[in-house]
Amino acid sequence: REGHHLFVYPFAGRLVNMGLAALFAYRLGQIQPLTATVTATDYGFELLSPEPAPLDEALAATPPLFDTTRLLEDIPASLNASELARRQFREVARVAGLIFEGFPGRKVRARHVQASSDLFFDVFQKYDAGNLLLTQAQREVLLRQLEATRLAHTLTRMAESKLRLMECARPTPFCFPILVERLQESTVSTESLEDRIRKMTIQLEADAGA
Repeated sequence: REGHHLFVYPFAGRLVNMGLAALFAYRLGQIQPLTATVTATDYGFELLSPEPAPLDEALAATPPLFDTTRLLEDIPASLNASELARRQFREVARVAGLIFEGFPGRKVRARHVQASSDLFFDVFQKYDAGNLLLTQAQREVLLRQLEATRLAHTLTRMAESKLRLMECARPTPFCFPILVERLQESTVSTESLEDRIRKMTIQLEADAGA
């Protein structure tokens, strides 16, 4: 119902996995227009998209999906096409005093703060691409989050490993924590996260027993 899920398990740590998710989304999008939501944990990541990601085409492409020779070009491009810089911009904007989080004891709701920072990000990206706060957010993602050297090593390891591709009809034990992470990060609901997880767990157990 949500779309098409692509789960990948490099076991490279959250930061590298997030960088890989953004990079894969960018490279898959070069083959076929793709809008994807990226989520990462310590051992894997998810790309959630309205249409199936062209994974087979990307693996057979030249250069291939795991190519390391274009990292210096593709990493900045993937930043612009992903949520990484946007998320980091919220912190930069907060420190710079660009967004107001409320008074002590009367905090502004998180989604309102997010909406304000996202609006500034979109305006700067469209009309002031050289804005110092925008540049700072991109720099911090590159230096602190992506760990480009480890990312390159992980790509090389994945290219040299035997890939196992599986099509699953329902969430697996490995992907369940990534689904929960995405719900926690992005979903607005009147239900508590615990209640939603409980419902998902009950459904998974019912499916497993069927």
